[in-house]
Amino acid sequence: MEKVYVGWSTSTHWDAPPIQLMATALALIAVTVAEVYWLFKGYFALVVAVPVIIYVLVEYVYMNCGPANTDKYITFKDKACERRWKGKRIPIADLVEAYLDDKFAFKGDVLEALRHRDEYVSYRITPNLFKFLLNQFLPGSVSFYDKATSKREIADHYDRDCDFFNAFLGESMVYTCGIWKDPKTETLESAQKRKMSTICKKLQLKSGQKYLDIGCGWGTLARHAEKYFGAKATGVTLSSEGAGYAKMRNQQEGCNAEILTMDYRDIPKSRIFDRISAIEMAEHVGIVNFQSFLAQVKAHLTDDGVFLMQVAGLRQGSSFEDVAWGLFMARYIFPAADASTPLHWYVRQLELAGFEVRSVETIGRDYSWTLNAWYNNFMSNEAKVSKKYDLRLVNLWKIFLAWSTIASGQGSATCYQITCIKNTYKFDRDRFVGQNVEGDAVNADPLYKN
Repeated sequence: MEKVYVGWSTSTHWDAPPIQLMATALALIAVTVAEVYWLFKGYFALVVAVPVIIYVLVEYVYMNCGPANTDKYITFKDKACERRWKGKRIPIADLVEAYLDDKFAFKGDVLEALRHRDEYVSYRITPNLFKFLLNQFLPGSVSFYDKATSKREIADHYDRDCDFFNAFLGESMVYTCGIWKDPKTETLESAQKRKMSTICKKLQLKSGQKYLDIGCGWGTLARHAEKYFGAKATGVTLSSEGAGYAKMRNQQEGCNAEILTMDYRDIPKSRIFDRISAIEMAEHVGIVNFQSFLAQVKAHLTDDGVFLMQVAGLRQGSSFEDVAWGLFMARYIFPAADASTPLHWYVRQLELAGFEVRSVETIGRDYSWTLNAWYNNFMSNEAKVSKKYDLRLVNLWKIFLAWSTIASGQGSATCYQITCIKNTYKFDRDRFVGQNVEGDAVNADPLYKN
């Protein structure tokens, strides 16, 4: 039911996409019940006629998305695909699938072609995509996320060889949003270093403190926290490839950061930390498991500790374009990351779990620049990557990075940094007075005179 609540709460008006989709689902349930009733009553004409009418309306009315100049942006390779969509607006879900199957090629750069997508695509939810969405509400789907599912999903995405990720992440090997000062002149690596330092400063991380990074990826943040802030850092990851890379880099750099290869639910209960972060990992625990995840974070955190959660989220009041992008990500990129929501849901969950939110910063526009840099890196390395990986995966990553650059740039998707403490009477909140959210002294007000 929490998933239904999330869909409902993202809507700002009665005809919002989530409400339309829920109404459609209820209508289909009603039709199914009626079909069973008619079958038992012997009304065979209705049993046949109703599905046929629905099929005709969907296929020839709803899916008739209008004309478009497809020749301007697309070169068809598959004749059946060309007959189906030439000169017509293509539902973006079908566009993605056809591109992955190499049934057409974009004319020129993928990112540039997608910037003009409104000239030739539709954001209508196709029957196949609607079926995928309904499956996420059924027991046994990846959204219900037990340890075995977590391990499988992480392995499917992250246990590719590190050279694949290096092809777009670059030297930093950080798969999360950077923080930019001047995206037109600085490098991706400098933006990622700034992000990692920002996290450590928001945590008020001090030398000698025990620090846990849940979902540490390739261990870059753990190494950064030890090298520049003197932390006793521990990183936890489910990816064996990521853990192996992290340990290799530790050895190369003379770093003592501990890397544990395990599910976050298996972190020993005896391990207590002064500071904890989860950087774009919490989305993957699933809506169903979110409270248990936060309870575990709280149990591993000292009473005067600080927790920072960076999460990729969605905007409030989504359109069908936003829904189409979210379903693309859920279907192809992060199948079990169903806990990407508007900000209010995260704040509610944190407060329900006994945390006090100290600060929130939206860095979604920074994500667009980060993704743009990843896209440019990947396109520069496309020839090398294509020699080792199949065309479907290469095409998937091109459209993923390109569309995500656009989505985060226009606000369809975003990213939040949320800093929290335990909501107790005894917590010494005076330690934050006179400081900004990064722990620096508040600047004197130039208009104030003693």
